[in-house]
Amino acid sequence: MSSVCQLIKKYQLISYFVLAFAITWAVFCIPFFYTINDPATFILAMGIGGTGPAFAAIILSRIIKPEKVETDSQMRWTVFSIAFVVTATSIILYLGISPDAASFPLLLLVIVNSAIAAYIISGGLANREGIRNLLKRLYIWKTGWKWYVAALALIPVIMYVTMIICSVITGNPLTGIIPEISLGVASSVIIALGYVTLVRGPLREEIGWRGFALPRLQYLYSPLVGTLLLGIIWTIWHLPLHLNGVYGNGMGGFIERFYFNIGVTFLFTWIYNHTKGSLLMTTFFHTSVNTTATVLLIPAAITGPYYLVFCALVNIGAVIVILADRMWKKLPGDHEAVYKY
Repeated sequence: MSSVCQLIKKYQLISYFVLAFAITWAVFCIPFFYTINDPATFILAMGIGGTGPAFAAIILSRIIKPEKVETDSQMRWTVFSIAFVVTATSIILYLGISPDAASFPLLLLVIVNSAIAAYIISGGLANREGIRNLLKRLYIWKTGWKWYVAALALIPVIMYVTMIICSVITGNPLTGIIPEISLGVASSVIIALGYVTLVRGPLREEIGWRGFALPRLQYLYSPLVGTLLLGIIWTIWHLPLHLNGVYGNGMGGFIERFYFNIGVTFLFTWIYNHTKGSLLMTTFFHTSVNTTATVLLIPAAITGPYYLVFCALVNIGAVIVILADRMWKKLPGDHEAVYKY
């Protein structure tokens, strides 16, 4: 076992990507061999698979720095309990689960997903040095108000600019594209934002991609090279979802994802590097990315030429931050977004 641990410590990035893909693809590939007919079971399985980046980061952080550290157990369990209740509530409200429709798969869906989110938010109950160092970045919140604005508003702004451009080009009025805002819509959006953040990609992926992988990539390479590598790997990680029917358009949709993901990965790095390595900010940004097109705006409007213009603007934004930050230059070893071996 010690020799395996030494190999992991020596090849941390390779170990991470192999483990993250192994956990995720083992679950995402189930529909290729076995049809999951129950919707709740399918959502649960995909949720567990999507936690692969976080699971891999937590497991390896525990192996790399296994030393026990003192912690306030009562406080941690209080945070765990609150996060569990909040997550469970968001799942119940988002999925519209009523008491008379409750079933064992639905109960399992709520409990497992809530426990995963609560464990991450509580810092893995923070009694191991490696896990504490990894998850404490979720609590870097003193980043300046402009980074909250960037994380939450950048993608919606790009989307609205996209619609304005396409409205001018096509002659379609904006009133037919931009959805009406009402109290009911606003409450639905809030519920959806909570669900997506806690149960879908943002919280569970950011722990791995930005929490574990990016700092180590930036130790070895410049932000430009490290981000490009991460963008390619992150995109390929999604492949089974395009082939098992979760995402539409099959391989065509996967190729379109490359066009978008590479550019947006640079925006993630830009936010991460300017916020002292804050996973809170990148989680907010990930939530914005995941919900803007499907929650905040009419999904049907962002297709065809609209999507191409949107991706073009995202990639233009990527070029701007690359040039502004001179991302071809390596960060200093003491930078807070660089891992200290």
